[in-house]
Amino acid sequence: MLSKSYVKDYRKNIEVVSFKEKVSKIRGLVTVELFDAATKKKVLEAKTENLITSIGYNFLRNQLITSALGLTYTGSKPSFENVFSQIQLYSGNEPEIEEKFPSLGDLVGWSNQTTYSGSDTLRGTVNTAETRMNYDDLSRVHFVFDWPTNAANGTFQTIIWGSRNLLPMTMSTVYVTFDLHLVGVAGNTQDLYVLGYQNNKIYQLDPNTFTVIRSFSTPGTYPRGLAWDGTNIWSGDASSNKIYKINPSDGTVLSSFSFSNPYGIAWDGTYLWVTTTADNKIYKLDPNSGTVLSSFTGPTTNFSMPIAHDQQNLYIYDGSAFYKIDPTTGTVKGKFYSNFSCSALTWDGEKFISVYNSVNNSTPISTIYNVNYGARTLLASPVTKTSTNTMKIQYDFVFQE
Repeated sequence: MLSKSYVKDYRKNIEVVSFKEKVSKIRGLVTVELFDAATKKKVLEAKTENLITSIGYNFLRNQLITSALGLTYTGSKPSFENVFSQIQLYSGNEPEIEEKFPSLGDLVGWSNQTTYSGSDTLRGTVNTAETRMNYDDLSRVHFVFDWPTNAANGTFQTIIWGSRNLLPMTMSTVYVTFDLHLVGVAGNTQDLYVLGYQNNKIYQLDPNTFTVIRSFSTPGTYPRGLAWDGTNIWSGDASSNKIYKINPSDGTVLSSFSFSNPYGIAWDGTYLWVTTTADNKIYKLDPNSGTVLSSFTGPTTNFSMPIAHDQQNLYIYDGSAFYKIDPTTGTVKGKFYSNFSCSALTWDGEKFISVYNSVNNSTPISTIYNVNYGARTLLASPVTKTSTNTMKIQYDFVFQE
């Protein structure tokens, strides 16, 4: 079943139309309206359906069941939490698909389910007078949010429902004791290697249990960063200022090249990507010669950034946020909340693995599965709000099961 998506700009007499395939038994319908603040006249309207993620579907379905049994709602305003606590507006225009780590662009505006009247230039307010739930058949939840002239000014095309700013990640952590200072991790779902600074060793681990299968010594005395190209291991050393290509079978150094102050290392299938302890740049290297092919400044002022590559995008962590980056332009495609400590990071083909230094005499190894969000909307074309506009967004969840 196809649904119509459109953006009507009454000022320019332009309408952009697209069509979407409806795939969920719970529909999400959004209407965006811009008004001239002086005349109160509507100047733009956008309407579309959205993608309900699998996490969002399960949460909403549970809400429907408990509501039908009279266990949840006691007032007129619905109170979705978890992945439906906030509505967020982003500049990104990527396809409306369920990504583990979505490309959203810059945050333009947001609102949670509480009223707000402050000076925050991003934040809107829930309209409690117009937000309601259909109690007759528990089939529809209707949210309304308002933004004044000073908030959410900019261009957006993606709308997300999530639990907080920034979107949080789902992860699990185990603790190991074979080395208290892990500074590198690389591999896939079958082969996993970590780099330990306490013992100056590279360990091969069982990727499911993180137990040590075997180990061998590093070629340098100040190891930093680890990558795996499917055959060989690449490891940096901040003492010798070199990056080494290593045979993982016996630890033999196959080749090396000079590179100052290496920290994080990632492999994209053809090239190496490296961060350093000396600046906040990300370097693309020829693995045969060590020649710097290109570089760009990272999105954070931090040095010593853990780095990973998923064969399409770069990812770095700066101690408070997790960034998804276009490796060609250096543009940030996504920024996610994270409350874990990380000294090194890798993508194993399905998920991220991170390592860190000791915490209470044990070392955390974390598995990062995905970013949690409940719904994702791509408007038919970008919408630009300015300080001459107020904005209203109506969001309906329609239960059709």
